[in-house]
Amino acid sequence: MAIQTTELIALDTGSVMAELVFGSIDGIFSVLGIIAAGGAALLTNLQIFTTGMGGAAAGALSVFAATYLSETTEKKTRLLNAWENSKNLRARKSSNGNSQKRVPTKKEHAMFHSLLSKVHRRALLSGLVTSGTSSIASLSLLLPLVLIAQSYSVSVSILLGITLLSFLGAFRGASLKQSAAKSAIKMVILGVVIIVASRILGNYVETVFLNHP
Repeated sequence: MAIQTTELIALDTGSVMAELVFGSIDGIFSVLGIIAAGGAALLTNLQIFTTGMGGAAAGALSVFAATYLSETTEKKTRLLNAWENSKNLRARKSSNGNSQKRVPTKKEHAMFHSLLSKVHRRALLSGLVTSGTSSIASLSLLLPLVLIAQSYSVSVSILLGITLLSFLGAFRGASLKQSAAKSAIKMVILGVVIIVASRILGNYVETVFLNHP
């Protein structure tokens, strides 16, 4: 079997920093809209905090599942293709002239299954990193709701979210060899769109409930 090819696939770890950034951005987006909508709907800080915690938990579990499933599916598919290609490349002619595929040895089978295990362990680690940073980022936006007076805590949370998005966007752009400023601006624009849309929805819900007690 083409051992080098399969080992490279299994040990392709990607960037841990990229996973940290992705998880943080996901966590911010998970609760930024909730905070903006809750504030516009005149919910109490406790209500927004509780709802935000639920959104943060759901977001963390969602990003964990997405990361784990995407990594295992992609790498297992590549490993299986490499396994089949290696057998086809090693096909040999038998004594009667017929094409005959080489049967992998027990050692190669064991190595293949070991590589599959490495794929699962690496995907699990990636999922834990992204979901963990997602939870931390979400909590950082929710803390002002319980530490600061209600009159301006929502504004502080939203401003903190925009600030973090700008820094994360700049870091993402720099890591991808792109313009850090442009990447930061794009990320901030996405955040503003989410905030505006969520506030419109929150205002609408608040108006409906006021008119229909």
